[in-house]
Amino acid sequence: MAKEDSRFANAQRVVRLLAFALGGVCTFVSFASLVGVVTGNGWARAIGALVLSVGLPAIVVDRALPKKDVTKARPGLIGDVVALVLLGVSMLFVGLGQPVTRPLLVREGDRLAEDGHLVPAHLVYLLAGVRPVDAAPPPAPAAPGASSSGGH
Repeated sequence: MAKEDSRFANAQRVVRLLAFALGGVCTFVSFASLVGVVTGNGWARAIGALVLSVGLPAIVVDRALPKKDVTKARPGLIGDVVALVLLGVSMLFVGLGQPVTRPLLVREGDRLAEDGHLVPAHLVYLLAGVRPVDAAPPPAPAAPGASSSGGH
């Protein structure tokens, strides 16, 4: 019986770690695209997204903890709440809000691509549900003797 409990506990840890990683990245990108509505500055977007990505789960955890005796909280409550908030924001922004949030995510991907961050840009395009289009090569210059009128 103890062996099954340890397997279950390990599975919980893995799921929570995946929720932190995937939910955290998606939430950060979502909030960065929201801050990008106000400013195109990369540092401002990153700091704003970081503050929102940490602040929102912290507020929810504060509301979820018992009011009088914090020591009576269930073990793992804080981690579970943070994981759920990060995944919830991700699902709302990237999943359910897709018709509204797609242009925000595409613009965030464009900003990242313009700054030379191609791998993160492709990740954001994937979240937006679009395929990135690389810039078309410039047209070749016409030969000196060629004319576009067909020769006559």
